[in-house]
Amino acid sequence: MTRPVFEPGLSRRALVGVCGLLLTRSQRARAQESGVDALAAAMTPRERAARMFMFPVSGTVLSAEDEAWLRTLKPAGVILVGDNFGTPEEVRALVTAIHATNPKLPPLVALDQEGGIVSRIADDPAPDAPTMGQLPVTEISALARARAEKLAAYGFDVNFAPVADVAFRPDSFMAGRAFGDDPQVVAEDVAAYLAGVDDTGVLHGVKHFPGHGRVSADSHEALPVLEVDAATWWEEDALPFRVAVEAGVPMVMLAHLAVPSWDELPASLSPKSVRVLRQDLGFTGVVVTDDLGMGALAAWTSFEIVDLAVAAGNDLLLFVVTNAEPEALVDHLAARVDSGDIPPERVAASIARLLRMQLGTHR
Repeated sequence: MTRPVFEPGLSRRALVGVCGLLLTRSQRARAQESGVDALAAAMTPRERAARMFMFPVSGTVLSAEDEAWLRTLKPAGVILVGDNFGTPEEVRALVTAIHATNPKLPPLVALDQEGGIVSRIADDPAPDAPTMGQLPVTEISALARARAEKLAAYGFDVNFAPVADVAFRPDSFMAGRAFGDDPQVVAEDVAAYLAGVDDTGVLHGVKHFPGHGRVSADSHEALPVLEVDAATWWEEDALPFRVAVEAGVPMVMLAHLAVPSWDELPASLSPKSVRVLRQDLGFTGVVVTDDLGMGALAAWTSFEIVDLAVAAGNDLLLFVVTNAEPEALVDHLAARVDSGDIPPERVAASIARLLRMQLGTHR
C-alpha cells in the first residue's frame, strides 16, 4: 500500500490552534467522564436501579404523591402523555415541578410529539411526518427545528421522534406516522429531521427498531411478527436507522414486534436485537424500550419484563402503563442486582450511557 503524502495546508500557528482545540475537546471529554463517574459513585444501589426507568405521572399538576416518589426514587425520567397536557402554562409548570424533584440531576421529561396522529401539544409549528415527507429536506429540517425549539420553550428534555419506520403498505400500522413508503426517501427525511433538531437542547430518539412498517398489527394490542429476509431488512427496513446512527442520534427505541429469524422474543426484550443495533449498526447511544405496558407484552408480568429488558441490554425502561408501582419495579431490579442475578456492571454501563447523554445536552 502506498503511504499517502502529507501536504501541509496549515501554518504552524493554525496547527497549534487546531491542536489546542483538540486538546480542549479531549479535556472536556475527560472532565465529562469524570463527572459521570462521580455522579454514579454517589448513588445508592436503589438510585442506580431507578436511573434505568422512565415512569408516568398523573394529571396536569404534579400531585403530592407523585412528587414524593419522584424525590425518593430519582428515576432517569418522566414521560408525559395525553392526560398530562392542559394549557401551555400548566404544561410548563408541570415540567418545572418534575425537574425540581431532583435539582442535582433532574429527571429527563419526555413526550411523543410526532405531529398529526401522535401529538401532545396543540401549538406544534410542524405537521405530521407524512406531510413533511412531501417537502424538500431543507423544509423538513426547518420544521423539525421549529418543533424542537417549541418543546425546549416548554422545558422538555426528550422527544421520542422521528419515526424511522418505512410504511411499505397502505395497511401498515405506521402509514399515518411515517415519512413515506420508500426506504431511501425516509432515510433522507430522517437525516434532515435530525439535522434540524441538532443543538436545540432537546434529545431525540428514532423509532421503532428494527422497523414497524411491514406489519399491520397494533403492538398496543398484540405482538406483530416481522417476516423479512436479512438482506432485504438491511437494505430497506434498517436503512433509516443506519442513517440515523451515522448522524449521531442519541437514542433508538426498540419495537414490540417478533422477528422469528432472530429469536422468539419481541425485539424490545431481545438480546439479539440489541446486538444487531450495537454491533451491526454501530450504535453507542441509549437504547430505550417502547412502553413496556403495551398489549404486545401481555404474556409477561411487569417484573418479568424488567428482567428480560435488562438482560437484553436496554438502557432505559419506559413504562407508560403498568400494574406495578414505580417503587416496586425499582426495588425488584435493585434486589436482582444485590442477589447477583444481574451483574452490577450491567446496570453501571446503562447509567453511564444515560448520564453521558444527559450531561452532554443538559440545558
